[in-house]
Amino acid sequence: MRNAVHGTSLIEAMLAIALLATVMLAVAGSQLAMARGQRATIWRERALWLADARIELSHAAAGGDAGLAALAAASLPGGTMTLDEGPGGVRYAVVGWRGGKTAASPRCETAGVSAQPPSCVRIPFREAAADAG
Repeated sequence: MRNAVHGTSLIEAMLAIALLATVMLAVAGSQLAMARGQRATIWRERALWLADARIELSHAAAGGDAGLAALAAASLPGGTMTLDEGPGGVRYAVVGWRGGKTAASPRCETAGVSAQPPSCVRIPFREAAADAG
C-alpha cells in the first residue's frame, strides 16, 4: 500500500505548480491591460483639458492659442490640436494623439468600428456672440 502512494505526491505538486503558473500569467496579463487602459484614460483626460482650454481661450481672445498646440504636442504622444468648422456655425476643438498602433488623427473622424477607443477628442462649440452694448 505504501509503494502505490509513493509517486502521487510528486504529480500533485507538479499540477499545483502548473496551476499556480497559469494563474500568475493571467494576473500579469490583466495588470498589463489595466495599465494600458489607465494610460489611455490619462491621455484622454489631458486632451479634454486642452480642448476645453482652447475653447475658453477662443471665447476670451479671438485668434490666439497661447501655446496650447505646443502643449498638446509636448504632453501627448504625437499630440495635435486643430479647430475645425462645422455646419451651422458650429466649430470643433480637436485634440489627437498617437494611441497604440494608430497614428494621431488631426480630424478625429471615426472610420469604422474598432475594439480600441479613439485616440482623439472632438468637442463642438459655438463662438460667443459679441455684446452689443
